[in-house]
Amino acid sequence: MINSIILGKNKIKKTYLIHLIDQYSDLDIIENTDSLKNLQNSIQNHSINLIFLFDDFDEIDVFDLINCLHTEIGVVMISKIPELAAKCYAFRNIIDFLTLPLDAARFMKSIAKIYYTQPLNSTLTAEVSQKDHLFVKTNKKLKRINYSDVLFIEGLKDYILIKTLYDEYIVHANIGSFTNHLPRDRFMRIHKSYTIAISHIKTITSNKMEIGPHLIPMGRSYQEKTFSILNIKK
Repeated sequence: MINSIILGKNKIKKTYLIHLIDQYSDLDIIENTDSLKNLQNSIQNHSINLIFLFDDFDEIDVFDLINCLHTEIGVVMISKIPELAAKCYAFRNIIDFLTLPLDAARFMKSIAKIYYTQPLNSTLTAEVSQKDHLFVKTNKKLKRINYSDVLFIEGLKDYILIKTLYDEYIVHANIGSFTNHLPRDRFMRIHKSYTIAISHIKTITSNKMEIGPHLIPMGRSYQEKTFSILNIKK
């Protein structure tokens, strides 16, 4: 999970950024604020990995603010002044620089960079799980599902479909939150609507995976992360 904060004054621009984040990533937005105090509180109370920082503050120079941040918190700086991009190279924790107005295609490249760039990729490394199953509530019962039986999980708005070797289950859950609770050495999200079981991958193309008898699309913004985790060179 990559926990994020959006910091800026302009509500319209921030709303569009949230739309892009929802469309093209599974980043978790912990705080959306124009307050430096709220920023500090969120950093103290949560494990924050990333800040989307708009350059629209009068009371403080954003580069002074970046200097005050812990170096392990990545920053994506957003400004209407393209010339500021050159200044960003002096800051190791600035992952990317986006120029206003935000462009969806350019934003997708930024998301790929976020997933791939240190130190954020430490949150994406495999975690060996000691459990071999989970319980989900379906049809008013708790159902045990073995991890080894799961092929993929598909997001269906407020529900998910868990497809296994033998059956499928509809569960009231969000695919992002559900995926975050799965062992990362066994499962990976490859699309805003799909999480797959790594052990059941049969073939991979640039935009699809064959999982058992199913062809699952791979989102463009997930490709870099997917190939990196699988140690595949394109």
